Amino acid sequence: MSIVEDLLLDIVVGAFPKISEPNITLDTPPKKELGDFAFNIFPYAKVMKLAPSVIAEKVAEGLKKHSEYFKEVSIMGGYVNFFLTNEAWVDIFSSLSTENKPTNNKTVVVDYIGLNIGKPFHIGHLCTPSIGQAIVNLYRYQGYNVIGDNHLGDWGGLFGKLIAGYKKYGDQEKLKEDAIEHLLEVYIKITADAEADPLVEELCRNEFKKLSESDIENMELWKEFTSYSVNRSNEIIGLIGAKPDYAIGESFYEGLPLPKLGNHPDLQYSMKSVVAELIEKEIATKNEDGSVGVIFPEESKIPSCMLAKRDGTHGYLASDLAATKYRMTNGWNPTKILICSDVRQQLHFRQCFSVARQAWPELLEHTELYNITNGYIRLKEGAMSTRKGIIIRLQDLIEEGFARTKNILVEKGQSLSNADIEAISIGAIKYSYLAQDREKDVVFDWDKALSFEGNSGPYIQYSYVRAKNIIEKSGKITSFQADKLELSEYDRACLRRLSFFNKAILDTANKYKPHILATYCYELASEFNAFYVHTPKILEEQDANLRNFRLSLIMKISETLKKGFELLAIEMPEKM
Repeated sequence: MSIVEDLLLDIVVGAFPKISEPNITLDTPPKKELGDFAFNIFPYAKVMKLAPSVIAEKVAEGLKKHSEYFKEVSIMGGYVNFFLTNEAWVDIFSSLSTENKPTNNKTVVVDYIGLNIGKPFHIGHLCTPSIGQAIVNLYRYQGYNVIGDNHLGDWGGLFGKLIAGYKKYGDQEKLKEDAIEHLLEVYIKITADAEADPLVEELCRNEFKKLSESDIENMELWKEFTSYSVNRSNEIIGLIGAKPDYAIGESFYEGLPLPKLGNHPDLQYSMKSVVAELIEKEIATKNEDGSVGVIFPEESKIPSCMLAKRDGTHGYLASDLAATKYRMTNGWNPTKILICSDVRQQLHFRQCFSVARQAWPELLEHTELYNITNGYIRLKEGAMSTRKGIIIRLQDLIEEGFARTKNILVEKGQSLSNADIEAISIGAIKYSYLAQDREKDVVFDWDKALSFEGNSGPYIQYSYVRAKNIIEKSGKITSFQADKLELSEYDRACLRRLSFFNKAILDTANKYKPHILATYCYELASEFNAFYVHTPKILEEQDANLRNFRLSLIMKISETLKKGFELLAIEMPEKM
């Protein structure tokens, strides 16, 4: 914290001892004539049950006692506005940091991506890898131990078709080269066969039954399908910066002796044992036909659901409950389990979390369970439809983005390395999604995404490169003296925006909304570009003290933009 925030904290606690842990949040006044900062009184008025004006007077009175830092203190509505002295501004500058916070010995599990074996990624799959990786990065930045899990869809009757289809149509080289595309090809062919011949459908069911009974040949095929698909999946999502720590599939929670993928703790409680436990605790009910269901209290307004079918096979609810118990009993001991999914699964996770809290209150007493939902991505031309051919594979989207970006740069007369073009094109795609509230549907528009003006990835990347180029041309930057500085309104605007970085991090992490950090990066880039336009001849500035301050300021802007995009899992280009 800066001395400004420390003093505000002391003033609030001193005047109102009942506010034990005040949240010191500074804002930008609606008009620059009102001050450098505005301090919102309303949250304290609710706690103290006092008129905002009474609290504002106390705070203003305290600020006026520190004239070495605060000047022109005024009250407007529920806000205390004030200007800062140079000494206070320099103290704010010295408090700025983009370094990772110290380890806090708390663990967060982020369940995201959710690859389904045999199904390719399309533009809709941009959502959970992008959101999830941003959340992973943000919590790691704050000092948490974060475990990212690609919760695989690697079990079910689908594998009967894949095994039967592969035995008839499979190609080992194609499987190794691109397992996802080849398994889709196999699946389409065997599905057509099964629709034409009931005996093929029966063959597929038998192949899955053999897998369930640990048939050696089918288990080996399962391992190849899954491991090759995960490897290919990691290549594709790696292009958009998603790097999960584990890929623990639904099959793991079946408790079968399938080959284990990855070095994660062993399973203690399978789906079968979890369902039995829920029946014993009278949370679930076994029906006359052998199926198992859950009926929720009427006041919860949660509809009933199935845990197991009459043939003993388990549904997604059993899988996610087993995963929840696994994460709580395998030594991870998370304080948060965050599950990224689209909005269609919102009810499912309400059911899952409700059952889990009933079943294991002691385990989950101090653990937050939260479903981070996202809306849909639509193309500018309309909703995606496989039948109509209005769909874009994620790999194709990335390749088209590269081609479009390269053409734009050629038109601008620029020649960049492939690495920089890739950083710009993928950054444009990711930012165009992450800059919007995850709960809303998104219309993907190439023109908007690849714009070098306004709120876009390339605009922010260009601002970073501009700042970086100034620093590279500047030579040696030495220290500066605060009492001899004459700061412009654009100097102060940049400093103020830099001081809001930690607030943007906390708001993003607490609300699980990456668009807050994305918006902050855009605002900082905008402040920097206004500073650049209105501050002529930065490198030729004759006042060495002011020159050193401004170059130090630009360096901090460059570092903060890079860190902001790094947390969003977006790379910065070296040139632009």
